[in-house]
Amino acid sequence: MKKILFPTDFSVAAANAFRYAIELAKVMEAKIDVVHVYNLPVIDATNLPSGYVEQMLEEKQALVQGKLEAFAVTEPDAPVEKLIPLYGVFIPEEIRDMVREGAYDLVVMGTRGEHNPMEKALGSITTFTMMNAGCPVLAVPEEASWQEIDYIAFATDFLPHEQQAVAQLMKIAGKVAAEVFFVHVETNPNIGTMQDYVTLTDYPYKFTEFALVNSPTVMDGIDKFIKEKHIDLLALYIPKRRLWERLFHSSFTKRMAFHSRTPLLVFHQ
Repeated sequence: MKKILFPTDFSVAAANAFRYAIELAKVMEAKIDVVHVYNLPVIDATNLPSGYVEQMLEEKQALVQGKLEAFAVTEPDAPVEKLIPLYGVFIPEEIRDMVREGAYDLVVMGTRGEHNPMEKALGSITTFTMMNAGCPVLAVPEEASWQEIDYIAFATDFLPHEQQAVAQLMKIAGKVAAEVFFVHVETNPNIGTMQDYVTLTDYPYKFTEFALVNSPTVMDGIDKFIKEKHIDLLALYIPKRRLWERLFHSSFTKRMAFHSRTPLLVFHQ
């Protein structure tokens, strides 16, 4: 992993996630590109002087460049390679396209709590990026601070096509020297409260231990596991599915990103 993209809105949540991204980049021996997507207010250009819109764009770009420099200078030891003021109308799509064109290995974004009035707008950007970026996306809650990643939980449905995501996760875990737990939440009340570990013979990764947690909801079960095992990072895999299934997974991923105080790493096809 060599290239990390960090989109920022210059908020407190973004500053917190930036500090997290910096420490992660140091461990991963990676470089960070910081981007802010900006646009102009909707105006009627019919009666404007010639070249006025171009002047506004130049001034806005210079303003954003200055804000990016002020944002990055707060962390002088950051392994930042580029500061990118990017003009665009639709922020999520611009981030997605930038990831694909720049061949980034990871996107790191900050998230605010669900009580925050900006959650709805930010949630749409974060969730869209998680579902559509061409690389893994790490959402860092505003309440999360950097600490060494010792334990990672991968929430699994025991599906063979998770293999690619698990392979990527194992590379990351190897870089940060973390232990990976595989956890499946079973909502069927007839299954015991907790089976500590089970071994699956048909899973792509042999000799891997899995925890099976029983809980009324998947979210509560994951929360329980995170607390009991002192998990530092939660990972999820989102497969390509039919529309209604994608909507469900998008909603679940968004709830996890804004509900949990644990950073959330999302893989997808």
